[in-house]
Amino acid sequence: MSSSFFNSLKKHIHTDMSSVTVLPRVKRNARPSGFAAYAKAISKYNIDTSVLVAHNGKVYKRRTAVNVVSLRKHHGRHHHHAHPGDSDTVDEVPAKDIQGDTEYDVPVTIGTPGVTLNLDFDTGSSDLWVWSSELTVSKSSHTIYNPKNSSTAKEVKGATWNIGYGDGSGASGNVFTDGEHIVLRISSLSDVFDAWLVRIGSITIPNQGIELAEKLSDSFLRRGGPDGLLGLAWPSLNTVKPQPVATPVENIISQGIAPGVFRYCLPPFHLIWRLKNAFNSVCLRKDADGFYTFGGIDAARAGVDESQIQYADIDNSQGFWMVNSESIIINGETVSQPGNAAILDTGTTLCLLADEVVQQIYQQIDGAKFDNEQGGYIYPTGSKVPQIELFIGDIKITLNAEDFDFEVSSGLTFGGIQSRGNNPFDIMGDVVLKSIYPIFDQDNVRVGIAQRTTN
Repeated sequence: MSSSFFNSLKKHIHTDMSSVTVLPRVKRNARPSGFAAYAKAISKYNIDTSVLVAHNGKVYKRRTAVNVVSLRKHHGRHHHHAHPGDSDTVDEVPAKDIQGDTEYDVPVTIGTPGVTLNLDFDTGSSDLWVWSSELTVSKSSHTIYNPKNSSTAKEVKGATWNIGYGDGSGASGNVFTDGEHIVLRISSLSDVFDAWLVRIGSITIPNQGIELAEKLSDSFLRRGGPDGLLGLAWPSLNTVKPQPVATPVENIISQGIAPGVFRYCLPPFHLIWRLKNAFNSVCLRKDADGFYTFGGIDAARAGVDESQIQYADIDNSQGFWMVNSESIIINGETVSQPGNAAILDTGTTLCLLADEVVQQIYQQIDGAKFDNEQGGYIYPTGSKVPQIELFIGDIKITLNAEDFDFEVSSGLTFGGIQSRGNNPFDIMGDVVLKSIYPIFDQDNVRVGIAQRTTN
């Protein structure tokens, strides 16, 4: 969007907190297993690691571990070194072992009368899709949106959507708008509907495109989880054809609905989204519900001072919130990574880094080892984790050690940092985001970061 457009919205922007809308992010499950979270990330980003392989919406294990550094160098992200037909892979990882990867949902209300779905907010995608009446499979475990039950629903003729991940998994359907309102909570969808009104907390978004799931790949059907997904990445990732639909954040800005601040808070984590003088934030808190905020920065609620917020430029050319991340400090020792980049992704639980860096981290943990069965590094529960400092642009952040571990079984822990395999960039998920208060500033193409020291 042009700067002149955003300048025209200045009259709608307020600095007092009375303009801020706070949305609950509700803790749905116990903390997910580390392996489940890792397997989901492997599938989402089409990653090959030394043990795990993503293929056609499924995750497989290799019989023999391979050298990931060599794999990345010779094959790249989009060329599988192995697939289910190869002799070095074994059976599919059971779907039940990938379920339960999402900790928090946000309630969103759609339609007239409204139906409330629990959705997953994801900064790694840009579609708002939900489980719907269009699906022919069993929907007993989900709340669904049925446009026939909404007096204000209107189909967008000829519009379709199709989300495909690099591993072959995906979802597709048609598009509607709902003339009355949509209250966003977060879910997954396939068909696209234009909801006349979407409400996020006290924010109502007229004419919001809603994608209704008509087809879902087996990986989605077996995975369980929320009722849909609300994407918060850049608009270029929206998959609606022939014409993309505006994302909720775009509509909030273009319609002058709110100050453009979107804030989200989870057990140790805050996220703010900003759209031209409009910020959005998220807060994550351990063992507690979190929240999103639209309309302003509420640093105090996140446990930080607004003066602590620093900003880093982002590269949105791939549609992600991507930043430079060219070094990491492990127990005071700096590891340089010239040219390295990372994305901030609220839809991923773990932090995935270059294989060489991951090895150096676990060398600092007594009893740590790579476990083929788990597909990643584990260590004795209670072992001291090294101080890990990452960089978002030039901003140094410190990971909270308490967010690093995921219990495997009695006495063993799955580490919150694992290999990114042949993926070309790092992925900073909740393990990182819980340690900071992030602000997503779409207008100025940057992210704001403040270190959080308490959860």
